[in-house]
Amino acid sequence: MKVAIIFHSICGNTYLMARAFEEGLRAKGQDVGLYRVADLDWTSQLDIPQKTEENLKAMMALPQATPESVSDADLIVLGSPTHFGNVSAEMKAFMDSTGGLWFHGKLTGKMCAAFASAGNTEGGGDLCLQAIHTYAKYMGMASVPVPVTLVSGENWPALGIIQYSNGKYAEALDQRTERAIKNYCVFLLKICIK
Repeated sequence: MKVAIIFHSICGNTYLMARAFEEGLRAKGQDVGLYRVADLDWTSQLDIPQKTEENLKAMMALPQATPESVSDADLIVLGSPTHFGNVSAEMKAFMDSTGGLWFHGKLTGKMCAAFASAGNTEGGGDLCLQAIHTYAKYMGMASVPVPVTLVSGENWPALGIIQYSNGKYAEALDQRTERAIKNYCVFLLKICIK
């Protein structure tokens, strides 16, 4: 199966989630492409932890997402930081750039999974996930929900995985989110591979 992971990240939180999806799906033998959306306003931040700076440099070295990045994928995994209960402007611009794919039905029947980062539990991360799935539906894709049994004893939103950063720069992905992404990757493969 061919997988395209498209993400936007500013402080590195969504990037680390995207990397965890990439590693989880590659470990299961999938052909995975990892792409960052264009961010013309992105600038290197000052006074950030060294590990965060390394992560952001690695992120900027990734190829930039284009409509072609998703056109031949079977599973499209989209991730965005939460901006006022929605995807970031940069992720929305990428979504809008795929209008030609919609017009020709090029994404119809593909599978879509979502993830988001948010500053806190009241930051609208669930609405960000909903925006991603609304886009997927309009494109003709099928959304893959998070199963209630994802991690025993833990609750995750049905629309995707959310990482809460508490407004901090990312140095490493927290173990709870990393475990959830690993389990979600296994679930995605069960659903998507026929």
